[in-house]
Amino acid sequence: MIFKRKYFWVISLFLIWLFPIRPISAQISGYDVAYPSAYLLGLSSQGVVSQNPMASLYGNTAFLSYQSKHMMDVSLNGSHANGKFSPLYISGAGYYSFSESFGFGVRGKPVYLRSFPTDERYSNYAFQTFANWKLNPYISFALQIGPSVSGRLGGYSSYSWNVSLSTAIQYENFRLGIILESPGKYRFDEYLGSERLKEKLPERALVGFGYQCNDWIFLQAEFSRKFYERTSVNFNQSNEYTPYPIRTMYSGNFSLAIGKMESFQFLTGVGREIRMDTELRGFYTASLGIAGALFPDWFGEGYFYALSFQRSGLSVPEREGAETRMATQLQVQF
Repeated sequence: MIFKRKYFWVISLFLIWLFPIRPISAQISGYDVAYPSAYLLGLSSQGVVSQNPMASLYGNTAFLSYQSKHMMDVSLNGSHANGKFSPLYISGAGYYSFSESFGFGVRGKPVYLRSFPTDERYSNYAFQTFANWKLNPYISFALQIGPSVSGRLGGYSSYSWNVSLSTAIQYENFRLGIILESPGKYRFDEYLGSERLKEKLPERALVGFGYQCNDWIFLQAEFSRKFYERTSVNFNQSNEYTPYPIRTMYSGNFSLAIGKMESFQFLTGVGREIRMDTELRGFYTASLGIAGALFPDWFGEGYFYALSFQRSGLSVPEREGAETRMATQLQVQF
């Protein structure tokens, strides 16, 4: 009897080690891709191919090469689910147009966010300097680089580097945009109060196609490939790898902007995003927004606004991850 009991515990411990009752990844909350400005939220877009400065300032800055004005911009966004509001997340940027072919600026924006459930709250911010250069009337390039930091339960991570490269191609009414981004690696010394966590966020490759139908209508489509197979998690010096299905690697959106920024624009978009957690659920989003000149008769020209709402998780209950997002944005051009 003693012999059997001894081997029972040996076998049980071996099985627990081989197949943990709760995988490491389940202890680490996931994250969602952020929409860093109200204009982008209204389009359900990452700003890959939009030529509007309220979008490209936080997305593909190479498109800023096609305009000659300086800019200052601020955007606030938040969300609501299960009767609770998230904190307000702020984005800010400034741009200086040095010449007809060169400009540079700074920006701070969320890259990944998670607001609900509250005890899984997560934020990843990038604070970048960027420069864009127009090679010829059709092709522009941009480099964005700067420190980034993540926040989880227990405090903030060590600093890392967020680096991205982008290209903008504009020919007659057609637009093409490409962004390659590496969000960095992070270390938490007091995750959940006392645990040690290291994680590498997934690189992203984004491509967008746009078409200016006329002076009033702009259509765009964006597609994103996130390299989740290149993520890594080290929890208390124990490595964890999740074999993500191929369907979780891809997301995208279709967007429509109607009107002119000098007066009034209506924004709308639908998209698909993946919530990175143990269930790897796919969500569909739908957005509505407005943008335009901010009381030009009162303040003069060069002041613009955007207001937008998005429902993330269509037909999904809020207890399973759906939420309503809202954002407001103000930009000054001079």
